[in-house]
Amino acid sequence: PEHPDRLWRTPEPKRSYDVVIVGGGGHGLATAHYLARNHGITNVAVLEKGWLAGGNMARNTTIIRSNYLLDESAGIYEHALKLWEGLADELDYPILFSQRGVLNLAHSLQDVRDSVRRVEANRLNG
Repeated sequence: PEHPDRLWRTPEPKRSYDVVIVGGGGHGLATAHYLARNHGITNVAVLEKGWLAGGNMARNTTIIRSNYLLDESAGIYEHALKLWEGLADELDYPILFSQRGVLNLAHSLQDVRDSVRRVEANRLNG
């Protein structure tokens, strides 16, 4: 996608920041975003040795899902998935989020058991 100029500015570092985040991948950028949006903290530096949103965020290996095994975790993972679904509109920027399926292959009897457990846990969690 076309990147707005505001994404490529290169300001001089400030003498101090309220928050310094090491790592400009998905977690670091999300932390900066939600600090600003939810808490008004905008004096934030994000340090990244590569490119922003690199790592697994920029590759086909990223899997964003709400299918975890613990009942206690299901709600927070489902909430996180919903945040992803609306993030492009909220940022007014195409993050290229696209929901797809996932295929897990079982190569052993234990893999089959683990897969059945995951399927049943997901079924029970709706």
